[in-house]
Amino acid sequence: MKMNIKNMKTVWGAWICLGLLVPTACSDMFETNSTSVVFESGNRLDSPNDSLYSIMGILSQIQKLGDRYVLMGELRGDLMETTANADVDLQEISKFEVSASNQYKMMNDYYQVINNCNYAIAHMDTTLVDYEDKVMIPEFAQIKVLRAWTYWQLALLCGEVSWIETPILDLEASLKDYPQKNQEQLAELLIEDLKPYIGVRDLNYGSVDGLNLDKVFIPVDMLLGDLYLFLNQYANAATAYYRLIKERELMVTSMYRNSWLDISRRGFSYFTHTSGLSYASSEVVSSFVYSSDAKAYHPLLLRMSYNDKAFIAPAQSFVDEMSNALYVVGVEGKPTVSGYCDGDLRGQAVSSGGTVSASAYGSMTLNNVAATYICKFFNIDNTSVSGSDPENEALGGLFLQRTLPLYRVSHVYLRLAEALNRLEKPTMAFAVLKYGLNATTLENPNRVKQSERKGEIYTDFTEDIFADNVGTATRGRGNGIPYDNEFYIIPDFSTETPTKALEDSILFVEDCIVDEMAAETCFEGNRFFDLLRVARHRNQYPAYMAKKVSKRFGENAERMEQALMEEERWYMK
Repeated sequence: MKMNIKNMKTVWGAWICLGLLVPTACSDMFETNSTSVVFESGNRLDSPNDSLYSIMGILSQIQKLGDRYVLMGELRGDLMETTANADVDLQEISKFEVSASNQYKMMNDYYQVINNCNYAIAHMDTTLVDYEDKVMIPEFAQIKVLRAWTYWQLALLCGEVSWIETPILDLEASLKDYPQKNQEQLAELLIEDLKPYIGVRDLNYGSVDGLNLDKVFIPVDMLLGDLYLFLNQYANAATAYYRLIKERELMVTSMYRNSWLDISRRGFSYFTHTSGLSYASSEVVSSFVYSSDAKAYHPLLLRMSYNDKAFIAPAQSFVDEMSNALYVVGVEGKPTVSGYCDGDLRGQAVSSGGTVSASAYGSMTLNNVAATYICKFFNIDNTSVSGSDPENEALGGLFLQRTLPLYRVSHVYLRLAEALNRLEKPTMAFAVLKYGLNATTLENPNRVKQSERKGEIYTDFTEDIFADNVGTATRGRGNGIPYDNEFYIIPDFSTETPTKALEDSILFVEDCIVDEMAAETCFEGNRFFDLLRVARHRNQYPAYMAKKVSKRFGENAERMEQALMEEERWYMK
């Protein structure tokens, strides 16, 4: 695409530094305190620069959804809870008792993004050709993806949405006039809207403000995979995830892991799992990004979590489960097990001498307040600038959150495993966790039943590019995990009928996948959607979710499980 690169960098710099840019073709499209929309009549987005301004404006709105994406995805799950310091709105969400005045029930920000997308879609000239290349299609496709992603987040929050495909002038007044779509209906609509853009060239506008901009966009196949998986269309989901893996050569590498040096637990051979949260890492597929300018908008998750007055904390039930998880000590470079101990190190590591090393969370003292704090947002990209945060003295300075990972390689593989398992390939799905998908794994009948290899494209991981794939569990449960033949295995169901044995194997592996998603991607905004999908796979919605989430309520667990059987409790209606 031919474009004035100097202009492009100026445009992007303005967006990323100010977080205020809106499309030039609909300047001031949304007033700050209003849902009214003002369009410039007759304007067409008919140049590459126009499309650039449009997509940057949309991204500037989406970045402000980052906090809510995480909070709403986790506080309605089983891994995070609020503290006594939290404001009333967050406590209501965590307790599933949301009042009419709760600020998180206000969905205008989502509909404004959708409306901005609708304007760009309606006015972008996709017929513009440069050397037979339709130069506007990549931006057009990404705007469709961003609209679909925003719609889907809205559906996960509310349960149903107003379906709007054209730009409207008065958003608040018009919402009631549009048809309501439930989650299933919306997923089908979004899939049909996105399918034509499979294989469209990815966008990459170079590096600005210290960040390469290829990861600010959402891959169409990632979102398609999620929508198919929600609808229990497992083959379509697996195909979409596989396309993304193959196209981008995504691998679960051993680089991002926490592991003891040996059974003594006195030191680490690696303690690098949180390095995989960094925007620059090969692990991050898509991310929210924020400016290095202290005056620009930034998420507040670091302040809410790593603070002696924290608003959010790990659920104690989750901390206990991670502490009790099996850890298998191996010998680097050798296929052997040298011992067993407890603790998934992706949470925190406690040495034999009692020293705590925090990863996703850590038990520590901040400003003389001892607690278990979420540390993940402190470990994600942040910039120290001059000044201080009066609401977080524990940091001893002012830190700005630069990124929030939206999708990582482990998300892609674990959701692929979820689909493979439901496609009656439990040993192949379990291999994603324990061994890693590669030729060595797939061709070993002791690891993957050869009857599960039926030639589907999404089962082909025999190429050399996948040779270094490892199991996700090795990132926190020891490099001996692949060689354990006693504990971390699919139970022997051979005394049952073949049908029952397969069914029980699928359920066992699915439980393992759900646990692995918790350990690998906790506090990143996924948990509500993860539990919702699995509940639907099992035809146990909302019972499955109610049982999982109620565990964090301790002695009130039974009462909460009954309360959460009411579907409306889960949504911001």
